[in-house]
Amino acid sequence: MNKWIIEFVLYAVYLVFGAAWATTGAVMPQIMADFNIDVSHAALMSNVILWAKILGAFGTSVLTAQLGAKKSYLLGCVLTGLSVFIPWTNNFDLLLVIRFMGGLGGAICLVSLVPTVARYFDNKTASALNSLNCTSNIIGTIIALTLAGSLSLYFGGWRNLLAVYGAITLVLGAVWFIFFSDEEVSASQAQQDGSVDKMRVMKDAIFNRVVWGMIAQYTGAMIMMIFMFTFLPLYYAKYAHLPPESHAHLSGTVNQVGIMLGAIVGPFCKSKGFHYKNWLFSTSIVMAITTFVMLFATNDILILVCSFLTGFVFATWFAFIFSIPKEMLKGANTQTVTYTMSTFWVCTFGIATANSQLIGWSIDATGGFTMGFIWVFALMVVSPIVALFVFPKKAQSYA
Repeated sequence: MNKWIIEFVLYAVYLVFGAAWATTGAVMPQIMADFNIDVSHAALMSNVILWAKILGAFGTSVLTAQLGAKKSYLLGCVLTGLSVFIPWTNNFDLLLVIRFMGGLGGAICLVSLVPTVARYFDNKTASALNSLNCTSNIIGTIIALTLAGSLSLYFGGWRNLLAVYGAITLVLGAVWFIFFSDEEVSASQAQQDGSVDKMRVMKDAIFNRVVWGMIAQYTGAMIMMIFMFTFLPLYYAKYAHLPPESHAHLSGTVNQVGIMLGAIVGPFCKSKGFHYKNWLFSTSIVMAITTFVMLFATNDILILVCSFLTGFVFATWFAFIFSIPKEMLKGANTQTVTYTMSTFWVCTFGIATANSQLIGWSIDATGGFTMGFIWVFALMVVSPIVALFVFPKKAQSYA
């Protein structure tokens, strides 16, 4: 029973984190007005979380080794829960610090998802749960994109809304601490898992072609997803000049709905025996087409349909790509998976952060989104091509 309570906490914590993260994009005009800042500075409310995730993802493996998974995950919840202090924060720099700390906490919780599921569940169940858990952030994003304005009014402003998300996370952290137990390690096993062995495992994760193939594959799509909830709400609010009857502003929400459904379908696709390399590359071609139409079309129906399909196809990846560490790496254990996912998230967040900030600067510099649209589409095309060459051949060892 405890493992399902733990799974609930894993899912709920990242759902709330996703809502808090995406809320800043949904209320960006309010943030810009409250602090009298431009787009690139307002985007820091989201991008600073990406910066924190780089450091947090790198440090999670170290924290887990030193504190144990129980205390390190609790620390992640506490850091994320610091947003309870936002209502008393009127200094933009201090606000960014709180968001940065929340990003650190979110990174700890994110990196812990796959290793914890791998510990408690068999391969088939873990594959389905990895896909399901990826929808937690999506549901949070849907909540932010559709309800942030209403929730902000209900709780008395966007600051109070972010504080509520922090309070919920603290409660979930307490549930985690009550029900989670660290793995028991015998004295002989602990001696074998010394610093030399940990360094070897870390080295294997950092220099493994499978891991770097995962990074190359995921980066382009991740940047597109971040673009969807960070910049598109602003685009439709201030730059698109849409007619009153247009429904294109719903593309972000429709995209997230597509991700939800795709995450459900993904495990069924994987169960059919498709090789991960074939599936990821072939679906990338579909995503490149739908992304192009979504970003550059002027017809509402085309925009919404392609937005849905982009999210749907992307979400089928979850069952494949997040099962790779446990299923494809020789001798994979909790420690191996933790180091692997730590490397994966450090690199993807690093690349995504740099590109997200570049897009923000391009909007301020050009006064429009055309350059940003072109850049996102280019990354969507280049990323899977690079991954195709980085992933090892099917017959090669994954060790």
